[in-house]
Amino acid sequence: MLTNPTPIVTEPVPSKVYDKLHVYSLSAIQPTLHPKSGSISVDLLPATADGQLASGDQVQKITAPITDEMLAAVPELATAFEAVLAAIPATMAYLAAQEQPNE
Repeated sequence: MLTNPTPIVTEPVPSKVYDKLHVYSLSAIQPTLHPKSGSISVDLLPATADGQLASGDQVQKITAPITDEMLAAVPELATAFEAVLAAIPATMAYLAAQEQPNE
């Protein structure tokens, strides 16, 4: 290592506690019958209590196949799929209404 003839000194940065997780990305593929498959992929980004996000290189990834066993063990996942499916028609109607000219 070489000695820097013009040393750089930086100010200390206060520490931050990233004690929350922000859902940065969520992708779910609903299982089909032929062949039965599906998966969930979630990217979580650490965040501070006031919502400041950590840098992107701190992303935590969760990826798993969706199976009957998983749906039985994690009933919240099945409930989440049902909620998303129920929200799709309402979302489509909302978006269609936004495209209508104002009267």
